[in-house]
Amino acid sequence: MKKFDTFTYFLMATCAFPSALFAQDRQQSAPAEQVSAGEPTGAVGDIVVTANRRAESIQKVGASVMAFTSKQLESLRVDSVGELAGLTPNVSFKKQWGSKGNASLFYVRGIGQADFNEGSESPTTVYIDDFYILSSSAVDFQTDDIATAEVLRGPQGTLFGRNSSAGAVVMRTNQPTYELEGGAKVSVGSRDTTGMSGALNVPIVEDRLAIRFSATRETSGATTKNLYDGPGEGANDTHEGNFLAARAIVRWDPLDDLSVRYKYQYGLSKGRNGGDSSEPMLQIAGATIRKPDGTDGFGYNPSQAGQNSTTVISDGINDFRNKVQNHLLTISYDLTSRFNITSVTGYLKQFKFTLEECDGTPRTICAAYQTNNQKYWTQELRASLDLDKARLTFGGFYLNQKYANQWTLPIVSGTGTAQGHQTIQLGDTPGGLVQYTPNTSKVESYSFFGNVSYDVTDKLTVAAGLRWNHETRDFREVEGLYTHNYPDTGRYTFNGNTFGILALDADGMRDLIANHLTGVADPVGDPVVDYSDRFKTSFLNYQLSVDYKVTSDALLYASFKRGVKSGGFNNGLVNFSAFDLGAIPFKNEVNNAYELGAKWQSADRRIRINPGLFYYDYKNFQATAFTVINGTLGIQVINKDAIVYGAEIDTWANLASGLDLTLGAGYVHTKVKDVTNVGAGVAVTKNRELGSAPHIQSTGSLRYEAEVLNGKGTLSNQASFNYTGSRYVDVLNDPTTKLPSFINIDYNITYESTDAGWHVTLYAKNLTNNTKPLQKFNFASLYNTGQVNYAPPRVFGAEFGIKF
Repeated sequence: MKKFDTFTYFLMATCAFPSALFAQDRQQSAPAEQVSAGEPTGAVGDIVVTANRRAESIQKVGASVMAFTSKQLESLRVDSVGELAGLTPNVSFKKQWGSKGNASLFYVRGIGQADFNEGSESPTTVYIDDFYILSSSAVDFQTDDIATAEVLRGPQGTLFGRNSSAGAVVMRTNQPTYELEGGAKVSVGSRDTTGMSGALNVPIVEDRLAIRFSATRETSGATTKNLYDGPGEGANDTHEGNFLAARAIVRWDPLDDLSVRYKYQYGLSKGRNGGDSSEPMLQIAGATIRKPDGTDGFGYNPSQAGQNSTTVISDGINDFRNKVQNHLLTISYDLTSRFNITSVTGYLKQFKFTLEECDGTPRTICAAYQTNNQKYWTQELRASLDLDKARLTFGGFYLNQKYANQWTLPIVSGTGTAQGHQTIQLGDTPGGLVQYTPNTSKVESYSFFGNVSYDVTDKLTVAAGLRWNHETRDFREVEGLYTHNYPDTGRYTFNGNTFGILALDADGMRDLIANHLTGVADPVGDPVVDYSDRFKTSFLNYQLSVDYKVTSDALLYASFKRGVKSGGFNNGLVNFSAFDLGAIPFKNEVNNAYELGAKWQSADRRIRINPGLFYYDYKNFQATAFTVINGTLGIQVINKDAIVYGAEIDTWANLASGLDLTLGAGYVHTKVKDVTNVGAGVAVTKNRELGSAPHIQSTGSLRYEAEVLNGKGTLSNQASFNYTGSRYVDVLNDPTTKLPSFINIDYNITYESTDAGWHVTLYAKNLTNNTKPLQKFNFASLYNTGQVNYAPPRVFGAEFGIKF
């Protein structure tokens, strides 16, 4: 504790030291700001957001919104969309595997989707340039050269549409202009991190045609070292990444009131992202705990073997590849100065595979190979009309998705499995067991929406919105446990026992399925299930809100929002044989959300305080639980009623010339009713907490800028932090999967030339080197095994950038 206190005092002293160093970008948590002539020096300016699908001051929007400008994102070194969560109270983020360009899951006020199967959609939707990013692993490719980013807390189903029952993340890229401009950045850091990015804006025909190019290239070295020295083919260090994203946007303005924009986006991410560590677990009556003696069912103790948060001892292969292509055509036409029509047509195609050694031991207990092949297109047509006292937005939306996925999991494989451990009673499984789950889905969805706000008086505004949705989902999955006769790729001796090893690359996994299945694994009582069905639903989202302007600097608001997320099917990595087939489909969830809030700023615009309260009454909440039954792994979505309530506050302050402070805090209480957890054959049903829902979160930043060298440059210094309280991984609330609280601190110092347009930055991410667990999986019924994923360690680096 003394060491941490010393560091804290040093950091505070450094941040406050007047000659030191912090660059001024007003309002560290909010976007596009404009300071009007005549405002006091130090005023934070007007922060413009698009939460209502039109540009408005954040202080005049009766909703809980956090937003960021391009410069703020750059100064805060936000490299991926998930890092927005660390800047926003009551918002969390989870990445199931380590590097950028993989599954990215948001949780807003405790609500999120813990199901990492790509066929499941999150209740926190992501929109880039008004295009819905359906796939959780396609988000990161869209986040270079960003103009603004907004995090909207609470249901957004009326205006932002499909499945936004928890919230929405809305980002907009920098669009072409009619000026020749550009810039580039190069960075290097510890742990073999490198980065290159650039943007070039080229006018082609004056005021009529322009194009903007941007690209990002990043690499990161392995943060988890594999200490395994056995014969397993492909054993390697893990949690490394290789990321590329590139974009071209063409802007054509054939008329003064007609604008056409075409965007093409390409992304490729690859690396070794698996290799999580082993943590032995033990089932007790109605729950799972960490196994007291620290050994799994094969007598292996990872701690005694030398495993820690940055090392693993595993025999398998880890590999990952994700390729995403996106086309977007946006046409906007101003019929009059008050009436606009916008068409947004988008198409996305993706292929991804992930190969993970998922037990973290020198034994083939669990390996996972997943493929995801999908394509979808969307069409939105909307209009906005501004009258003297009323503002209307209305339109329609269509989505068509085709999706194919499969999971292949060799489980307890290698000939030593059955021969060396007869007491496990695996039956006649000479090569081992494999879980195989190919599935396909086709979704067609359309909706019609409208929203109107009306100024009853100069102080009182009421608003109402409605969206009617229809969706059809056709689904098929074959799920089962099979025996296979794939020959061992090696052997490993531990404590005098020799085990077979099966370490396969992607080609080997495909060969196993095509040529080495020998039959259904009846000895463990897990029959093959061939399931197909259609889910069809229609439902309404609606909202009603009231804003009251107490003064020109103070706003009170209240709202009721009914947010609905459509139902579907348990898919992908799921154990169909473990529960009644009637539980494979799950119902629509309905969030009846009540919210009260205020927006206040001081008369001199130097301080802003925006508090809020919320209460959610959920019907058929789609809760997720990770289960292992009969040797088969799976994520299961179950419908349960739930109550969620809490509060948050966002504050900004300009403390002195060049010195800005932001602080935010959030509290969430959750209760999911009548959830059953089965441990050691005993079922216990009780109310439980949501997974990934910490009670307390807080964020903050301190930043100071000072002119140096007689005004030739500025020296800036910035520190930011986020705190996340303890939370369970999923709704089962197993003690062993409760994650500890943590604090993350980032720091950077920048010199920027006033005239030459270049800058140099020194930075540190995760300054205190927090490597606490961020994710756990309970495999206790699979020979007392468990899986844990730790936060990446500290990284130091330097960046050089130039703009023209």
